[in-house]
Amino acid sequence: MVTLQDFERAVARRCVDPGLGYVAVIIDAERGRGAYQLAAAPNAVGAAYQALRIVTGLDLPENATSDRRPIDVSSLEAPEESLARVNAEAGAESLDAILGRGTALNFRGLSADASRYLITTLGRLDDQASPITRASLMLEAGLADSNIQFFSSADKLFADAGALIATLDSDNQRILRAKLQSYLGLHALNQRDFETARRILRPLVNGTTSSGGALSDPNTLVQLNAVTASSDDIRSVISLGNEQDKRDAFLSVQAAWALSVAELSLGNAQSAQAALDRAQEKFSQLRAVLKAERIRDDGIMWMSARLFRQDGRIAAARGNYDAAFQSFDRAIADLTRGALARAGTGTEPAIAEFQLERAALVARAGRPQEEIDAAYEKAVDALLLAREESAAFATSALIPYLDRLAEQAEAGNTDAAAEYFQALQVSGEPGAARQISQLQTIVAADGITGSLLRDLEELQRSLTETDLLLAEARAAGQPTDALEQRRSDVQAQYFELDARVQADARLSPVTNRPASLAEVKSVLRDGEAYVRFNVIGDRIFGILIDTAKSHTIRPAQDVDDVLIVSKRLRDSIDGGIAYGRVPEFSVTNAVVLYRILFGEVDAHIETKSDLVVDGGQVLNGLSPAVLVTDPTAVLQFTRQADKLDYTNVAFLAKRLTTSVAISPRSFVASRTLSPSRAALPLIGFASPDPLPPGAATQDLIRVGPCLLTPATIGELTNRFAPIPAREIQLAATALQVGRAPVVSNTSFTDTAVLKMGASGGDLSNYKVLHFATHGLTEGQFGCPDAPAALLTSLGAGGSDMLLSFDEVARLRLDANLVVLSACETASAIGERALQLSGEAQPGATLEGLVRAFFSANARAVMATYWESSNRGDSEVFMQRFYASGRTNNIATALNTAQRELMSVQSSSHPFFWGGFFVVGDTDNSMLAGAPIDVAVAAGG
Repeated sequence: MVTLQDFERAVARRCVDPGLGYVAVIIDAERGRGAYQLAAAPNAVGAAYQALRIVTGLDLPENATSDRRPIDVSSLEAPEESLARVNAEAGAESLDAILGRGTALNFRGLSADASRYLITTLGRLDDQASPITRASLMLEAGLADSNIQFFSSADKLFADAGALIATLDSDNQRILRAKLQSYLGLHALNQRDFETARRILRPLVNGTTSSGGALSDPNTLVQLNAVTASSDDIRSVISLGNEQDKRDAFLSVQAAWALSVAELSLGNAQSAQAALDRAQEKFSQLRAVLKAERIRDDGIMWMSARLFRQDGRIAAARGNYDAAFQSFDRAIADLTRGALARAGTGTEPAIAEFQLERAALVARAGRPQEEIDAAYEKAVDALLLAREESAAFATSALIPYLDRLAEQAEAGNTDAAAEYFQALQVSGEPGAARQISQLQTIVAADGITGSLLRDLEELQRSLTETDLLLAEARAAGQPTDALEQRRSDVQAQYFELDARVQADARLSPVTNRPASLAEVKSVLRDGEAYVRFNVIGDRIFGILIDTAKSHTIRPAQDVDDVLIVSKRLRDSIDGGIAYGRVPEFSVTNAVVLYRILFGEVDAHIETKSDLVVDGGQVLNGLSPAVLVTDPTAVLQFTRQADKLDYTNVAFLAKRLTTSVAISPRSFVASRTLSPSRAALPLIGFASPDPLPPGAATQDLIRVGPCLLTPATIGELTNRFAPIPAREIQLAATALQVGRAPVVSNTSFTDTAVLKMGASGGDLSNYKVLHFATHGLTEGQFGCPDAPAALLTSLGAGGSDMLLSFDEVARLRLDANLVVLSACETASAIGERALQLSGEAQPGATLEGLVRAFFSANARAVMATYWESSNRGDSEVFMQRFYASGRTNNIATALNTAQRELMSVQSSSHPFFWGGFFVVGDTDNSMLAGAPIDVAVAAGG
């Protein structure tokens, strides 16, 4: 307790302020009904006290003096915690910096990245971290998880944060409890529980409780800061600003905006307008304070954009569409301007979503069809540009546009077909986008390619900025000739540079840039068709493309119904493996799924010999080969006595070869690569040793970003049965290439493979690489942040027993084919596993290993969707696969092996042959390219 002149009660203390980054003096004071808090460096307490007297009306600004000594700072106890420890709590970043980064990611529409970043930061806090730090991070992480619809995770984070907040002192409780309530309101909005959102947010927006900070009277602050303040002027203390006050003010804006959204969703336009007016008033005050403090407002432009968008929504609800369009245009301009000011490109996901909502509004307004189409085309272009980011889009607004394009395409409109195919590429899976971003970063480590990518990004920024200036000039009636010429010049430079980037042999297979319909047609051969499916809103849209034309696919069933059928089919393949049995295969679901997805184009498929399928979420974890084409198969199988005999079932694999694509662009890129120049045929890697018991005395082992004990790793590695090297020699015999070199047991380490795969190493000498080892999904190796990887033995010098996703991408290969023959090297992981692994969106699976091998210069990859059989069927499969692959292309080799197994009763169940799939240039053969050095191969 201290005595503070003209205040009834005051308490002072010294503590480490993680926001300000130094030891601060905190004074809590009461006067009348007001409660106030000031924070200042020890040598600025007098100036801060004078500022407090001005804010409370005790002094006039013109009477201010810096000669104030309100308390004896030296008498205050030293802070209990050190500044170094506070910084260490957040990984050498202040709490403000961490929260700022999380907010920035959310602002760009990258809530998945925000979630992963904040959860990781939380996990790295030590046991001594302050409850304030931990609760603040929990609140931000909870909101990020809510934004990506991980509602259970968000519930837990908010509950845990609430429990921590309850342990704090009254002042910190007041601040953080208000934030918790605001975030719970946003959480309810994300769940479309508008009644709950309104109930939570109304007291926050309409209440009279003040934080007692400097922003209690923003006009006073603006007045005080109207004059330039020098460092020894008392007004400079006020212009330093209080970060907590600004956060509180921003929280008030956000709560009022969220209440407006809830009210409008409940049909209360008048109440929505009142809440929005409150938000805009507080936002204007906040901007005035920032301006007075000479702080740029770029960081809050995203909130300005949301206020304008809400204004547009309310105007549209009242039928005033012209005003709505103006508000949306201002929202998009603010969002773009804010992105450019913060080193963005103006192609961020949040901007794309605004464009899509505006397009839907144009359609709702009943504007001419040409205007509607133009708005949707602009939105699709924006969504395609944003695909490189790890974001998920709400795409329901595209459904009417896609239906219209499909009808036009089926009527023979080739332009509509091309637009339809482009639109099917807007919602690439965010996990895949993140993997692609990582791979591009690895490739960009090459100086030349990295420079090209940076130049390309700068040109994109210039294009976006020019478009913004053009829009403003047109709106103001100003000349635009110079700007249009500038845009034309920059666009030409962009196209030229982009062509050079896409020509990079390592980058092109892993780019997420959309492919055109013409590009896909150009790489297909006669008798081959390419099919792509995508989930748009609650619908599935697809397309079949061959060398002549394309055919749209629009199943009548909702996506949830289709995914139920897909899951039941998958469960009938390997659902009983954990219990040591193969379940009865559901011929019924295999027929139903084929009719739903391919029924409209079945007549066209009957004329083909090869089918490439990009199934995305619709066929995630299922090969199209296991689908059944004949509707009468169900009745025939029902009458069949032996329910484990599938030799007579009309599997799609009996009709044609099937292969998989992971994106249209990667498919096109794989078909443009020349065959391998390697002189040696095959090398194998097999039978990694589990961690030996003797390693228990070693230090902790780093697995990716995680530190695990040797005992933990030993337990994990012993769960996996070794795959014998015999499989590789069977492959070599079938290929007729003599004895193949095999790296196995203790020699098969991650460090050894990395050495062999370095520039000038041995791996680039082989056309085929065969890995007979287990693949691990993200987080499977005993740590949430463990990467997707192949299991190896423990080597020396930094080995972690994993050939991880990023390490694979750094290998220097020249391979026609990489075979990943072990269990589940491309398996999908469910929502709970995603949360445990730190992944914030579906789609990030060991498919990433496939992409990584493409980046390492593999033309094709064979992997598996589920655990391989261990009773000898896999050896038969590999023998037939390699024997056929000696003379046939890779897709035909796979189909030959599949048909061999399905023709035998004991291996006819899809579990034994349906898990294998090939992706990439499957029209290539295993030994294509430069002739094999037979003498060297035989000597191996």
